[in-house]
Amino acid sequence: MAAGLVGRVVRGGAWSNLVVREVDLPPDDARLVRHLVYGTIRNLPRLDRAIRGLSSRPLAAIHADVLDVLRVAFHEVLFGRAAAHAVPDTAVESARSLGHGRATGFVNALVRNLQRGGEPNPPTDPAEVFSLPGWVMDDLTRTWGRDQALAFAEAAHEDAPVSFRIRPGDPLPHGAVPTPVPGAFVHPEGLVPEKAVVQDAASVAVVEALGVAPDHRVLEVGAAPGGKTLAIWDRSPASLASVDIHARRIRQAARRLDRAGGSGWWIRADGTRLPFRSGQFDRVLVDAPCTGLGTLRRRPEVRLRVSIGDRDRLAALQRRMVREALDAVRPGGRVVYSVCTLTGAETLGVVENMGGRPPADLPGSRLDHGLLMGPHLTGTDGMFISVLDR
Repeated sequence: MAAGLVGRVVRGGAWSNLVVREVDLPPDDARLVRHLVYGTIRNLPRLDRAIRGLSSRPLAAIHADVLDVLRVAFHEVLFGRAAAHAVPDTAVESARSLGHGRATGFVNALVRNLQRGGEPNPPTDPAEVFSLPGWVMDDLTRTWGRDQALAFAEAAHEDAPVSFRIRPGDPLPHGAVPTPVPGAFVHPEGLVPEKAVVQDAASVAVVEALGVAPDHRVLEVGAAPGGKTLAIWDRSPASLASVDIHARRIRQAARRLDRAGGSGWWIRADGTRLPFRSGQFDRVLVDAPCTGLGTLRRRPEVRLRVSIGDRDRLAALQRRMVREALDAVRPGGRVVYSVCTLTGAETLGVVENMGGRPPADLPGSRLDHGLLMGPHLTGTDGMFISVLDR
């Protein structure tokens, strides 16, 4: 099963955090599948490097299903927790169950060769060790320094804890442990209370930075899939307008808000050309599209899908969105800019000439123009938050 899910993510474009939710197995078996899927995708470039080093066939000559089986098996040998004798047998059975019985000898030989000889030429470069594109490590090192970059790469290579918030009026569940972010909690056993809203603490922090009061007219730009929208609604603003450019995502977010008893206006519009008059809102949240590198713990395939060109294109888009938001907020109002990434161009590069500042009373690395959160700093997703006072 794990190999099939890996294939859906790597070749089919699915998101790992979504496909693992489809696993209908007893809890222990489901946890194992999640471990295999996340771990394999997290280490995919390094695993492929090892397969190339041991195989007489180029990767392109190995059937895609068989390659996925090998990737999962190599992950278990190098980074997993299964008993050594079980890995080759499981890999062989997986290949056979996928209709590739003739490849079982090849699979068995490669896995056992890895067990006997270890990883061929283990990488020493941090980018290769953590299976990150070289440009990502270069960007993080240049922006935050080598120690911070390495700390992020290591922390982003681990599983993320499940955090949640409690909606107004709901009791705090027994066993909930507060995080450093006001309103965000975790459970020591990873449980999610029945009425709780699953949301990473960094996303809770973004809404906290917005400072919504009951008399505020609020605009959220880049609102889908609606997690922050519901958190804003729970603060009882006078009005809430939510903008996104994607019609399908708007429909999904609107249904999500409706199921939770929320309300507001959903508007399909370009965040760089907002259909509002100047100074119409008290608070504007720009939850901008970004490279998403801060979510590597939950979506490890991001490392396979983003490029330096994406970074530069998105940074230009983000600057236009912030300038448009500043026009939409009234004098004395506030714009909050947030991105779940850590590249210099998408964080400091967007707001440093616009008067951005870090929000008060939130954990993270406080900078001249914003706040940096991350798995290595706050135990949260990577997030950059900047407050721009009008």
